[in-house]
Amino acid sequence: MKTDFNTEMLRTLGSSSVKVLMHCCCGPCATAVTERVAPLCALSLFWYNPNIMPREEEAKRLENLITVARFFDVPLIKDGYDNEFFTDNIKGLEKEKEGGKRCDVCFYIRLKRTAEKAKELGFDYFCSTLSVSPHKNATLINEIGKRIEQEVGIKWLVNDFKKQNGFKRSTEISSELGLYRQNYCGCAYGRQTEN
Repeated sequence: MKTDFNTEMLRTLGSSSVKVLMHCCCGPCATAVTERVAPLCALSLFWYNPNIMPREEEAKRLENLITVARFFDVPLIKDGYDNEFFTDNIKGLEKEKEGGKRCDVCFYIRLKRTAEKAKELGFDYFCSTLSVSPHKNATLINEIGKRIEQEVGIKWLVNDFKKQNGFKRSTEISSELGLYRQNYCGCAYGRQTEN
């Protein structure tokens, strides 16, 4: 039987006392997901993306996320930018195709940091906007999230935010807010293998 991620998520949440820390990969992806999740819980957005290259691109995407946080009136927690940590962890995987093993490591790095921050700050759950993209495998993201749940000791909010027109809605809100929509996932290696 196929898991209905959104039904499971709605069953899990539904109380303003449930605190969720949501990793955001960019402003556009955060739009529809924030719109969907914020009414169900006490949501805070989390910015940690050491994979994004160059640094100017990371700053531009963060600026867009700040716009989204203000629009939805939700808190935004920013973490540092450590591109060297990312590049050290994906050594040997630079030539992998987009969606390959390098991406698995990248998801793990960002989600683990989100879980650690969520635990440190007393959140009940952590999740990510990553699954809103039609280019991202929600099953894989949920598997990584559940693994980190066991490692860190904080609950992962199972989701597939692209369902129920999540991606389409993200493009609509992004257009309304005049957000910059990037044309590559984040790291320079992925950009090279996409061409």
